[in-house]
Amino acid sequence: MEMPRVMLVNRVAIALRDAGVAPDERLVVAVSGGVDSMVLLQVLARLQARLGLRLHVAHVHHGLRGKAADRDAAFVEPEAARLGLGATVARLNPAERRRGESAQAWARAARYRCLDSIAEEVRASRIAVAHTRDDQAETVLLNLLRGTGPRGLGGIPPVRDRIVRPLLEVARAEVEAYAAAQHLPFRTDASNASDAYRRNHVRHRLLPLLAKEYNPRIVESLARLATLLREDDAALTAQAASLVEEARREAGPAVWLGVAALRASAPAVARRAFQAAFQWVGRSAHALTRRHLAALGRLLVRDAVVQLPGGFEARREGAEIRIGPSAAAAPGGRARGRSPVADSPGHVPLRPGIWTPWPPLACRVRVRRVTADHLPPGQGSPWRAVLSPRLLGRPLSLRGWRPGDRFRPLGMSGEKKLQDFFVDAKVPRQVRGRIPLLFAGDRIAWVVGHRIAEDFRFRGRGTACLVEVEFPGSSPNLKPTTDN
Repeated sequence: MEMPRVMLVNRVAIALRDAGVAPDERLVVAVSGGVDSMVLLQVLARLQARLGLRLHVAHVHHGLRGKAADRDAAFVEPEAARLGLGATVARLNPAERRRGESAQAWARAARYRCLDSIAEEVRASRIAVAHTRDDQAETVLLNLLRGTGPRGLGGIPPVRDRIVRPLLEVARAEVEAYAAAQHLPFRTDASNASDAYRRNHVRHRLLPLLAKEYNPRIVESLARLATLLREDDAALTAQAASLVEEARREAGPAVWLGVAALRASAPAVARRAFQAAFQWVGRSAHALTRRHLAALGRLLVRDAVVQLPGGFEARREGAEIRIGPSAAAAPGGRARGRSPVADSPGHVPLRPGIWTPWPPLACRVRVRRVTADHLPPGQGSPWRAVLSPRLLGRPLSLRGWRPGDRFRPLGMSGEKKLQDFFVDAKVPRQVRGRIPLLFAGDRIAWVVGHRIAEDFRFRGRGTACLVEVEFPGSSPNLKPTTDN
């Protein structure tokens, strides 16, 4: 059993590398006490020295299973101590569940909020959870059964914000075999055997039936489908972001989109462009449904008004579609129901180690971790930047310039408006919107081709983040500054 054990450990190490986890990062490990989370904890503990990880165990007691849950919590703490790790046991209050909300939906949302809180307390940059390839297949199938689009069929992402899932490419049978070979103790949740929950029904009945009657490798096939659809969705989202940049004009609290550009795009891109424009003006937790998107699509062929969630509307006016507050918006220019907390519309997610296209500049961008003594040649190029490994502790994305954007240019003690930076750098107005901005969380880390941010300056030792820009088949037609 030595070879399978080594293979699983190495696969987890590769998954962490692909997720951009850097040496000396602190990870919160979510441990329920079940076999999946106990194997994840054991493997991460084995990788501590090799990858320079710092671990903290978190167990969330949902308060839903009585004494069984108490015994789970009592089991996890000494197991963490046996590995020399600190642990936090947090208890949720089921009375906080809203009326009509399912216990499972409440528990999931509350658990992630709790894990985020623990990560903040212990100053961890990542939270590792133990979803497996089987969990991925179940999620894809559940989404398919309830009705979904490509994003739902993309299933569980390996990285989302600070969440990482190092076992997502590992089958549950491999996890269980590892636990048996290592004689790992774990707890068994009796509710996982009940078919009262739809996921358990899919796990115990539907997937085995599909494997027996149709495809013995159905779990692997569904997981592969999820990966392909996430990649397709990322590419379409990037095209939609480019379309919105080109077809958008802003006027007060509204955005106007050119009908001709939307008509010329593929329907999948136009739908995502509508979604992005709505999030741009709405900046709320609301999302557009398929009915909304279908109605918006009809605006491309006729004048009409479509009511949107959160007190917003879309109105076709000649050659443009206005998306903004509806006539029934509350006084003061803010629509009823609009959240004061802004999302990040228009951002294109960037996964470390993976080339991400940026159509406005006909380029692609990649972030990867390297050691200072293994930086490739050509660091004088304006299309390469060496940044601090702190970059990988935050969700990465690309976005175009917006009025009001600010950052702290390298060498400066204070922030500067990006518009003023462009003026000083003599960047023509017509190309500013095509320049990708590399974001780490909500902060600009690099104005690509021009200047990195002081906050993400590499200090010259240890691990670095190398950001590279490529122009497949062509050369950039704008002149960057070279003071990275």
